[in-house]
Amino acid sequence: MLLVALAVSFSLQQTPPAAPPPAPSRDSAPAVTEIAAENRAAPAPTQVCRMEPVTGSRFGRRVCRSTVQTDEERAESREMLRRMQGSRVPPVG
Repeated sequence: MLLVALAVSFSLQQTPPAAPPPAPSRDSAPAVTEIAAENRAAPAPTQVCRMEPVTGSRFGRRVCRSTVQTDEERAESREMLRRMQGSRVPPVG
């Protein structure tokens, strides 16, 4: 056991130090800033979690959706209601 520990410590002492990362060139700097600008322009969709009731149970279930999914489901529900009622209700939007 002692020999293994000595061998490991000896091999760690002989390894050369890691080279520092290369300095970024001036040509790559604009590409990095362009990527950062694109990331700022498109925010990530946020997740919203809520408890929905379950028919026949006292307990609800937790449902998580993005705001985009919630908006799409809301629009689909409005469209389905409009179709079910005929064209008496003008489309919202």
